[in-house]
Amino acid sequence: MACVVDQYLLLKDLGRVPDWLVAFQGAFAVANRKAGECEKVARLIHEGLTRLGQRPEWVRFTVVGHRKVLGFDELSQGVVSRTHQLATTGHHVAIHIEGRVIDAYTGPAGLPFSDYLSRLHVAPGSRLLHEVIQQP
Repeated sequence: MACVVDQYLLLKDLGRVPDWLVAFQGAFAVANRKAGECEKVARLIHEGLTRLGQRPEWVRFTVVGHRKVLGFDELSQGVVSRTHQLATTGHHVAIHIEGRVIDAYTGPAGLPFSDYLSRLHVAPGSRLLHEVIQQP
């Protein structure tokens, strides 16, 4: 991320980092890795990528079933090291760009869509749907 910021400042000949770029960096802070923060984080990521000339899309994940919890597995050396709770209400949003999903858990590089899906978990008896949307 620091490399992107340095390159942007060099190309734009700016003396300071613009607020939107600071916010984009902050979207990936560990403090944002908790249920309920996804929409705020997705907005920051979407704005940052748009200002960097990209064409990001919103993707909504919806848990269908009695239990509305959604978990995300964090891997360390290919092994699940921790499961984060993404949602307790059955809704999660992230950013989709060029076949990758980006949110606070993936970092700015994101994950290939299929890898991201494979890390998501719902309670037994529930299922997960996803769709590209205009905005949450």
